[in-house]
Amino acid sequence: MEIQTLYQLKSKFVAREVGNELILVPLTGNVAQMSELFTLNETAKFIWENSTEKTTVEDMENALTETFAIDRETARKDIENFLRQMEIMFIKKG
Repeated sequence: MEIQTLYQLKSKFVAREVGNELILVPLTGNVAQMSELFTLNETAKFIWENSTEKTTVEDMENALTETFAIDRETARKDIENFLRQMEIMFIKKG
């Protein structure tokens, strides 16, 4: 999944913050599917909230390294893992 695709998926979920985590609830039509909740940790929450239609992986790497004081390799792995998990979740929801 591309990071720009993540931005497009945002409209298919309702997001609510609980502590340092973000809870995503998928929407079907205009109805939230409360039987399926997805919890994002602090890093995934940051990626979710800071992705836009123009965000690149490099932009997100820079933002993660500055915000969380991690190296670029770790940032890249976190982004790739999150996008892979979102793709799996989206495929599951179909």
